[in-house]
Amino acid sequence: MVRVESKPAASSVCAVCGTIESIRTIEVLDEASTTGGVAESKSGTDSGAAGSSQAMSVLDTLSSALTGSEGAKNARRRYAYRVTLRMDDGSFRAISQSSPPVFAVGDKVRVVEGRLVRS
Repeated sequence: MVRVESKPAASSVCAVCGTIESIRTIEVLDEASTTGGVAESKSGTDSGAAGSSQAMSVLDTLSSALTGSEGAKNARRRYAYRVTLRMDDGSFRAISQSSPPVFAVGDKVRVVEGRLVRS
């Protein structure tokens, strides 16, 4: 009698398929596009300008640290969206998007060229 063992079918796990676990909105600060940066402060005389310039730089740095940097105050705010996926193979993957995703937590999706598409 010939005995034939049946093997379970190979499980085909989609390498690019997953389920949305979470969607987070992240605030991103872009530097202002102004030129010149921090304005320098000078005294009425030019004698000792190098020393006074260095002292003002130290004071500007300390002031920025205490009150928030001038760059952060002038920064342009935008939002990014971080979508965390649990892939079908059990791993996790995070995708960042510049526009709000059209999917919700729990939706099945595929990652195609770094973008999410409905599965």
